[in-house]
Amino acid sequence: MKLIKNLVVAYLLEPALPLRRLEYCLEFLARLAVRLRKPFIISITGSVGKSTTTSMIADALGHKNLQHYVGSVASTVGNMNDDVGIPATLLRYGYGFRLPYGYLARFRLLLSMPFRALWVILVAYPRVIVLECGTDGRGRFSRTINIAPPNIAVVTTIGAAHLENLRTLSGVAQEKGALVRAVSPSGLVILGTGHDYVELLEQMACAPVVKVSGRGVELSKQITKTICRHLGLPDDSVESALLDFRSPVGRLNRIEFPNMTVIDDTYNANPLSTKLGLDTLAQIADSGHRRVAVLGTMAELGEHAAVLHEEIGRYARERCDLLIGVGILAKNFHPDLWFETSDDCAAGIEELIKTGDYVLVKGSASTKMSQVVKRIGEINEASSEHTSSSRGSTNATAHT
Repeated sequence: MKLIKNLVVAYLLEPALPLRRLEYCLEFLARLAVRLRKPFIISITGSVGKSTTTSMIADALGHKNLQHYVGSVASTVGNMNDDVGIPATLLRYGYGFRLPYGYLARFRLLLSMPFRALWVILVAYPRVIVLECGTDGRGRFSRTINIAPPNIAVVTTIGAAHLENLRTLSGVAQEKGALVRAVSPSGLVILGTGHDYVELLEQMACAPVVKVSGRGVELSKQITKTICRHLGLPDDSVESALLDFRSPVGRLNRIEFPNMTVIDDTYNANPLSTKLGLDTLAQIADSGHRRVAVLGTMAELGEHAAVLHEEIGRYARERCDLLIGVGILAKNFHPDLWFETSDDCAAGIEELIKTGDYVLVKGSASTKMSQVVKRIGEINEASSEHTSSSRGSTNATAHT
């Protein structure tokens, strides 16, 4: 029976409706929707900061003080920034959309997609769409961008990411440069200046180029202001919108617990973003307080992985007092303490942190470092409840 099932899947179902066919259908309908509705497209890529920048631009343009100038605004949600997530965003599918594995679900999606596209085309469609554009180095980046060529393209920075497939930093720059090349002469290209490939990217552009400086959230702010000025939006309204911005979860989020401060930067990691996280830790830590870096493995670095982890380990030593590594490659940090998994680290973290600490938690998504942040939150919550209970008992005794 199992043999018959395998034969049916291999020779009937998979050839009839492979996932690739669903991808092509999704791309075609997304391209059709964009061509017919003609939204203003702002696309962001880069090795660091693209999620925060995407979120900040979308939040600013959609702010109550600016929306009447701009109109309705939509943007990438979560990690829907790849060759499936971008067309799904353009067809207004919600967070977590993915192509189904089961064949019945594939057929249902194939039948429903044209109706979805028709609804999107005929009903209200955003006037502005802010897209985060990621790559994994499989060569699909250019094709995905061409589904919705941007009116404004942003490259935050170029650094060591996806080297497993792209091999070199120059390869990363060439891949990201596809977004720059896709902008027409009537558009705008914005380049962060904190890397060695600004001139190369500028040479790729047909559109006017604006270069902005800064790191982390400050770079995102400068990019957002540049876009708003390009669109002719009033500066005071833009400033007001930026004051209300809150970083997405897991992106350099500063969490103030009663007993310590945690920087939750667990969404993902590469050498450039990890250095930024360590710099942030060093900058915000008050004098006399211990700086703790809990760093997970940085994934997709290919043959350079060990060397890049060693480099980050040396960088961390200058910016923290206690270095904790998580994951096999994290041994190359030469940490003070090492755990094989984030679950192991979460189980042991209570013995390692103490009142007054500033703690950075960071790692690639595959390392699941958010488990450590969750556990630190539970420890602080239990500590606060214990303190409140002790105070209550003391007050009751004094009253008696």
